[in-house]
Amino acid sequence: MEKFTQYYSATVLGCGNNNGICLKADTDYVFKSYYRLRAEGEDTYKLFFVNKVDSTGNCRAEKKGDGYSIYEAYAAYSPDKEKEENIVKITFDGNEGKQVAVGEEYASDEFSFTYKKEGYMVLTFKVKTDRRKFLPATNESVSTGKVFENGKEIWWDNFALRPQFIGMKKPFKKTVAFWGDSITQGSRTHVDKYEAWTHRIGNFLEEDISFWNLGMGWARGYDASSGGVFTEKASMCDEVFICFGVNDIRSGGRSGEEVIGDLERAKELLMEKNENIKVYYITVPPFNMSEYEEAQRKKVNEFIRSTENCFDMAVCLEDDENGSVVPRFMTNRDDAHPNGEGGRAVFEGFLKWREERKW
Repeated sequence: MEKFTQYYSATVLGCGNNNGICLKADTDYVFKSYYRLRAEGEDTYKLFFVNKVDSTGNCRAEKKGDGYSIYEAYAAYSPDKEKEENIVKITFDGNEGKQVAVGEEYASDEFSFTYKKEGYMVLTFKVKTDRRKFLPATNESVSTGKVFENGKEIWWDNFALRPQFIGMKKPFKKTVAFWGDSITQGSRTHVDKYEAWTHRIGNFLEEDISFWNLGMGWARGYDASSGGVFTEKASMCDEVFICFGVNDIRSGGRSGEEVIGDLERAKELLMEKNENIKVYYITVPPFNMSEYEEAQRKKVNEFIRSTENCFDMAVCLEDDENGSVVPRFMTNRDDAHPNGEGGRAVFEGFLKWREERKW
C-alpha cells in the first residue's frame, strides 16, 4: 500500500470496507458508484483496492474476501447519474480484466479522466463468479450506487465494490486523514449534498492538501489498535485525526478505560509505522447514550481533552451535560447521527480550532 502516498485523494467520501456482499454462484454482477470530486479538469487517476474488511460491527475486521474476476471496468462522466459520457476503460497490468486473489491488495493502471464540477465520476466494475463468494464492500449512503445481477437492477443497501482510494496524480504538500466511524464517514446526511462535517472540511481545505476520509460505518477503536489493514491505511498519511468511541461504548461494550487504551495503542502503532506522522484525537461525540455509557464517554473525553493535540467535536453537538445531542442536529428523533446542520456546527467549530492552532 505504499503506492497510495504518491497520489492525491480525489474525493471526500469514505472509502473503507465495512462489511461484505455474498455473491451468488455463476452470476454476472455490475457495480456502479458515483463520486463528486475535489478538483475539475483532465487529470491522471489510479484506483487502489483492498480485498479485506477494515472494521465493522456486523462482520470481522481483517476478514479476507474470496477471489473473484473483474472482466470489465470503466470510468465515465455523468451530469445526472443517468447519462454516461467520455467513457474510459480501466485496465489492470495492461489487461481489461483482473483475477483478484483471496485478500489481495491491488491497483488499476493509470487512466486519464476529465471531471466537471456538479457532475459525477461513475466507476463501473463487472464481476463474474463461478461459485458463492464473499466480497468486502462499502456502504456509502451519501452517494448512491447501483447493482445489477444478471442484467437486473437489485437493491443492496448501497453496498458496492468500490476502491479504497481514488488517486489523482497532482502535486500536493500533505495528506490529512480523518479516521473514525459513521459519524466521521458522514453517514445519514442527504444524498449528494456532501454536508457532513468531514465533507465540509475536505472541500474547504486548500487544494494542495490531500484529504482522505477514513470514516466508516460501525468502525471501532479496538480494530484501529489491532495493526491490521485499517491501521496501515491511516499510517500512510502525514496527519491523522482519530475519532472512535461511540461504537466501542454502545455496541462493543467497552469501558472508558478500554477505549482510552485502544486510542493510545492506535496512536503508538501509527507512530511506529510512520515516525513523521502527526496524530490528533477528536472527542467522542454525544449519541444519546444510557447513563452508564455516557459515564464511559465522559471518561474518554476527559482523557482526550488532557492531551496536547485534540479537537473538541463533542461540545459542538452536545445539548446538555447529560450527553444529549442538540435535537436539530440529529438525523431524526430516533437517530443521533449528525445531520447537515450538525455537520455545519462541527465544521464551524473546526475552523475556529484551526485558526487558534494555526493549523
